[in-house]
Amino acid sequence: MTTQFPPSTFPTMSLGHPANLVSTSETGQAPLPPPADPGSVAAAVRGCSSPDASIRRPAEVQLKQWEDASGRGVVGYLTSLMTLIDINDATAGSADENCRLLAAILLKNGIPKSFSAPLPDAPAAEVDGSDAIFGRLREERAGVRARLPLLLFREGNGAVALHLRLALGNVAPFEFPTRWPTLLEDLAGLASASDAAGAMARGSNFDGSVGPGALSLEDVVRTRAVKALRLCLASIKHRRVVVQGAGTAAKGTMLHMGSLGSILRQARQERKETHDRACTIFESLAEGAAGNARAAIEGDGVAGGAFFPSAWRGRCLLAVGFIKCLTELWAMVEIENAAEDPRAPVVRAAAESLAQICEATRAYPGPLPPAIQAAAPEIREEYVTFHDKVHRAGLVCFVRAVSSLPSLVASQIPRILPLVADPVLTADATALRSAPPKRLGAMTAVMRVALRTPLYDEREATPSKNAVLAALLGGGDVGEAGGADAAGDPGVVAARTTVAALLAEGTVERLVEAVVGKLLRLGPAELEEWEDDPEGRYETDLAERSDPDEEAGDDARRCGGHLLRALLARETDRVARALLELTQRACRRLPPDDAEGMLDREACYRALELCRPAMVGGGQRRLNFSDWFQAELRPMLQAELGEGSPVAARAMQARAVQVVHAYAASLRPDEFGAAFFAAARLVAAPDLVTALCAARCVAALALLHVRGAEESVQLAAVRERSVLALGNAFALANRCESEECLRVTLMCVSSLVEANGLYLEPVLQAIAEQLPPLWARARDSVPIHSCLLSVLTHLIMKMGYESVEHADVQKVLFPLLDYCTDISAINRADTLLEDGLRLWLVTVVSSRMATMGAQLANMLPRLEAIVRSGLEPHLSLKVMQYNAVLLGPRVIQPLAPVLSEMLVNLTCCIHSEKKEEDDESMEDKDQRSNGTDRGVATLRDAVAALSFADAIMQLFPDLGLSICAPAILRVAKALPGKPAGMSPLYVATFQSLGRMIWISPDSLEEIFADGPDQEQKIAFVVNLWISSVTDVSVMVMLSSHAQKVAFIDQKGAALSLCSAVCRSSRVARAAGNDVVNFAKKLLDVQSSKLDLDALVEAVCSTTRRVTGDGPLGDCVARTAEILKSE
Repeated sequence: MTTQFPPSTFPTMSLGHPANLVSTSETGQAPLPPPADPGSVAAAVRGCSSPDASIRRPAEVQLKQWEDASGRGVVGYLTSLMTLIDINDATAGSADENCRLLAAILLKNGIPKSFSAPLPDAPAAEVDGSDAIFGRLREERAGVRARLPLLLFREGNGAVALHLRLALGNVAPFEFPTRWPTLLEDLAGLASASDAAGAMARGSNFDGSVGPGALSLEDVVRTRAVKALRLCLASIKHRRVVVQGAGTAAKGTMLHMGSLGSILRQARQERKETHDRACTIFESLAEGAAGNARAAIEGDGVAGGAFFPSAWRGRCLLAVGFIKCLTELWAMVEIENAAEDPRAPVVRAAAESLAQICEATRAYPGPLPPAIQAAAPEIREEYVTFHDKVHRAGLVCFVRAVSSLPSLVASQIPRILPLVADPVLTADATALRSAPPKRLGAMTAVMRVALRTPLYDEREATPSKNAVLAALLGGGDVGEAGGADAAGDPGVVAARTTVAALLAEGTVERLVEAVVGKLLRLGPAELEEWEDDPEGRYETDLAERSDPDEEAGDDARRCGGHLLRALLARETDRVARALLELTQRACRRLPPDDAEGMLDREACYRALELCRPAMVGGGQRRLNFSDWFQAELRPMLQAELGEGSPVAARAMQARAVQVVHAYAASLRPDEFGAAFFAAARLVAAPDLVTALCAARCVAALALLHVRGAEESVQLAAVRERSVLALGNAFALANRCESEECLRVTLMCVSSLVEANGLYLEPVLQAIAEQLPPLWARARDSVPIHSCLLSVLTHLIMKMGYESVEHADVQKVLFPLLDYCTDISAINRADTLLEDGLRLWLVTVVSSRMATMGAQLANMLPRLEAIVRSGLEPHLSLKVMQYNAVLLGPRVIQPLAPVLSEMLVNLTCCIHSEKKEEDDESMEDKDQRSNGTDRGVATLRDAVAALSFADAIMQLFPDLGLSICAPAILRVAKALPGKPAGMSPLYVATFQSLGRMIWISPDSLEEIFADGPDQEQKIAFVVNLWISSVTDVSVMVMLSSHAQKVAFIDQKGAALSLCSAVCRSSRVARAAGNDVVNFAKKLLDVQSSKLDLDALVEAVCSTTRRVTGDGPLGDCVARTAEILKSE
C-alpha cells in the first residue's frame, strides 16, 4: 500500500464552542498578537528555556498569545513550530534538542484550539469579510496534515517523536473522516508493510535511542505508526459532537422533543458514518495482531540461521500495538443484523484469534521457544515480559469485545473464561500473587465482564433497551442486535452454560473462598510494609477503598475486591451466604491468637466491608451487624495492643475500626457511644496504621448525626468524648510525616469542631495552641493548607469572635488568609482561593471593630486585587459587602467603576441577547459574538451580583445607586417575555430592583421610557414581581422564621411598588390596581403579633447561616440598626 497524507478540503463539524474569527474590537477579547513567523517563534521558544525570569516570562506570554490567537483565525503559529521541529529546515535557524522538544509540546497543545475554529461549508468568498481568514486557516491545516506525519516518522529523538505522535492524535478527531479520510488506512498500511516503512524511514535522523542495536529503521517507523494509530482511534472514539444550527426553538423556552429527536438522529448518523469509516481497517488490524503475536510467541527472529533480537523485538512491539488498536476499535463496530452484515464473520474470526493468543500465552512465566532458550539471559527475561504484555493486551481486548458485541464473541467465552478462572480457583496464593498485578487485573476483568453481561445470564429473557432513546431516534434499536434471536445462537448458549458452570453450587463457594483467601488476604509484602512504612501501608489501603475505577487493577487486593463485588451483583444471596459461612469458619479457627487465623479473619472482614451495601442495604439485611459488633468487633476495638504485638493482631484491630466506619449507620444508639469512644481512644494507638484508621472513623462518626439544631443521643455521645479525640488527633498529627496522613488527622479535627461547636469553648486555648506548629509544617502543600482552612472555618463558625480574637488563632489565621488569597502566585487562584475567601467571610462576620478593625482594614488591598481580577465573584462580593458593613464606604468607593462594570458582566446571562435563529450556536452569521459567553456568567454569579447590589444600596444609598443602577436597569429591561417562577435569580433581581425604586421611585418608568408597549412591559414586570415574591415554597411555610423573612421581602416589594405608583402616572395606569390589591393583602396579614423587634431579629439571624453557632461580631448589630432606620 502506498502511504500518502494528502491535504483535503472536505467540511468538518465543530467539536466545541466555535472559535471567534473577527476582530477583537467587536468582541472585547484581548488584542491579537503580532504575526507568528519561524524566526520570532524560535526566539520565543528559546526564551522559555532561559533561567532569567525577565526573559522567560515575556516569552511564555508571547507563546500563550499565539496559541490563543490561533483559535481566532490567526495563522502561522503551528507552521512555525513545525519548522522549528524539522531538523532539516534551516528557516528558523539551528535549534538544540530542548527547544525542539518544547516546540513539539507546544504543537501538541496548540492543535486542539486552532483546529476547533469552524470553517464554513460555503466557499470562502461567500463569507463577508472572512475570505482571507478562512483561506489561510485551510492552508495551515493542510500544511499540518501533510507535514506532521513526515516529521513523526523521520524524527530521530524519541521524546520529540512521542509528542508528535500525541499531536497527530489531537488532529484526528477534527479532520477524520472529512478532511483526512485516509488517515487511519495510511497509518495501518504503514504499520503492516515493511517496504512502505522502509521508504518512509529513508532520510530519517534517528539517534542511538531508536536506531541500530534496538530496532531496525523499518520497525521504528512501523511501531510509531501503530502507536499513532491507537492514539487516533482513541481520540476519534471519544470525540464530542456539537450540532450547530439544529434547532429553531424560541429563546428562553425548552427544547421541543421533536427537535431533540432530530438532533439525536443527526448526531447518531454522524457518529455512525465516522465509525463505519474507521472500521475499514478492522480486518487488517486483526490480521496484524494475529501474525505479529504468533511471531512474538514463537520467537521468530531467525534469518540465515542466526537469531536477531531486534527483529523479534519489533514483532513483539507490533503485536502489542495491533492488539491495543483493535481494543480501541471494538467500540466503533456497530452491527445491527449479524446475519446480513458482511463484517460479522470478520468479527468472529478476530475474536477467535484473540482466544488463540490468550491460550498460547496463558502460562506465566511461559515456556521459552528454542531460539530464545539459546539467546542471552537478558533476552530470555525480555521474552517473559513481552509474553505477559501480549497476554494482557489480548485479555483487555477481549473484554472490550464482550462489552461492545457480546453475541458475536460469545462463542469464545468457553475458551477464555476457564483460562482466567482456573488459576484463581486452583493456583496457590503465592503463585497467584506473584503474577504481575496488571495480569491479575486483566484476568479478573474478563470474569467481571462475563458476569455482568445480561446476554450471558440464563435468567435474562432479552437485554434491556432504552425505550425513550429508541423513540427519539425513530423507533429503531439503539444497540447491538440481540434479544430473542441472539439468545438462540449456539455461541450465546455456550457462553451462558460456561458462566452458569462458574456459578454452580459448590463452584461459586470455592471462588468466593479463593478471592478472599488469595487476593484479599494480606501477604508478606503488605505485612512487611506495615512494619517498615506504616504511613505508606495506610495510604495504599486508603487508595484501595476509595478507588472507583475498576480498570485500575494494579494490585491483588484491589482486583479481588472488584471481582467480589461483581459476583455479589450477579448472585447476591448465594455469594453473601458463602461469605458469611467463610467468616464464621475463620472465626472458629483455633487457637484464636494464631497469626494465620487472624489474617484469614482480616480478609473476611475486608470482604464484608466491601460488600456492605448488599449485606445491610436494599431493604434486606443479610447480616446482623449488632450481634457482630457485640460479639467480635467491640472486644477487638477495646484490646490493648502495643508496638510489640504481632502485626497480624494489629492488622485485625485496624480492620475492625474500618468495618465500624463502613457500618456506622447500622450502629444502635446504645452502641454508638461505645464505638465512638473506642475509636477515639485508638487514635492514640501505638500502631500508626490503626491510629490513622481510627482518625478517619472518628471524623465520620462525629458528623453522622449532625442535623441542624437537633441533638440526638449519638451526638451527645460524640460531644462527651470529643476532648479525648481532639487531644489524640493533635498528638497523631505530630507523629505523621506524610502529607496524606497529616491531612487525615486535620480533617478529623475539623469534623470534631464542626460537631461540637460551643461545647468546645472550654478547650479553645488548647486547640489554638496546636495551630501554629501545624501552620509551620504546611509549607507549600495544597492539601494541608486546605485542611487548615477547614479547621479554622469550622472553629470560627462555631465559636465566633472569641476564636477570631485568640492570639494563637491569629498567628495562623491572617498568614493563612494572606497565603491562600495571593492570586499572584502560580495556580493559587485555582487551588485555595475559594476556600480562603470562605474563611475570610466567616472571619469578617465574626469580627468586632474594636479588636479586629485594623487587621481587616490591612487586608483591603488584597480584596481589591481579587475583585479587579474577577475571580470567585460569588464569594469576593460577599466578603466586600460585610467589610463595608464594618468599615464603611471606604471599602467600596475606590472600586466604584470596577464594581459597576463587574455587575453588568455578571448579570449578562439575564440581559444579553442571543440569536434566535440558531439556538445551538453562540455566534451569528457574521461570527460576531452577542454578549459574553453564558458559560462564564453563571447563575450563581448573577445571584451574587444582584444580592450585592441590594446590600450596597441599603448601606450607602447614593453611592450604591450610582454603582448598581446600570446592571439593574439592564436586567429589569430584559424581564418582559421571561417566564415567571420561584427562581433564586428572580428573587435576587426583584430585591435589588425594589431597593433601587425605593431610592429613586421614577426608576421603573425610566427603564421602559424608550420603545413600544411601555405600559404592557411595566405591567408584566410588576405582575412577575408580585408573583415571585408571593409564591413561597413549602420549606418557607414550615418555618416560622422563614415566614417572617418572607414577610419582610413582601412588605419591601409593596413599599417600593407603591412609591413607584404614587410617583408615576404611567406606572399607576399600567399596574396600579395590582399593586393596591397586593398591598391590601399584606395589610390584612399584618397583625400585632409581628412587631418590629421580632421582624428585625428574624432578618438579622439569617447572618448566622454564614457563621453557624458561634457569637456574631458587629455585623448583626449594624444590620439591625439599618433595618430599624428603614
